[in-house]
Amino acid sequence: MSISSETGKTALFQIKSKCHQFTKSLTESVCDLKEQLTKQFCDCNDADIMKTLSNLSVKPQDELFKRMFGCGKQCPFCQVPCEAGGKEHSEHHAVVHRPQGLGQYRWLTTKKLLETLCTTAVHSEIKFKNAATLWELHPYKEYYTYYPDWKIPPDSTIEASDYWKYVLVTYNDRFAEEYRAKPADIPESWKTITKEQALKGLKEAFNVK
Repeated sequence: MSISSETGKTALFQIKSKCHQFTKSLTESVCDLKEQLTKQFCDCNDADIMKTLSNLSVKPQDELFKRMFGCGKQCPFCQVPCEAGGKEHSEHHAVVHRPQGLGQYRWLTTKKLLETLCTTAVHSEIKFKNAATLWELHPYKEYYTYYPDWKIPPDSTIEASDYWKYVLVTYNDRFAEEYRAKPADIPESWKTITKEQALKGLKEAFNVK
């Protein structure tokens, strides 16, 4: 709850000399404020609330959607959405990147979906090519030449990307069919990831309890 400076002054003027008196006064002021707000909202009907919202210059629902949805930009390799929030940022980033095959990338020679994670590729000797490079091969570790507004750090933990590894293992054939490619060569260690481990890694990455 945010309290205005004027409300704070009401409590501060009641301070005499001891800390417990200040604490008591502040608690009473907050309780009074809570009662006032509760009564104010109870006296309002749905029509009043909708009218108030419609007259606001900034729509709360639109702002909330923008903050939750983000800027709409996606990783150029795995297509994970930018998670910087809103549109007021100069650098795009995501907490957990995906195997690039989920973004339709494939190996040039075998046409198999690329199982490599972006966060692994940008610290390797692997090269990529796409429309941005005019279909010329370019080192992943120098991706910022074409995508300077994206920050793709190395994986901080192995578990963080377990969820998307599990997704590729589970739906490898279906993604290949959808993208008209061959199924990815899945590392054996990925095949041992359970659904519980995948969800746990995702929750830990986003600090979900």
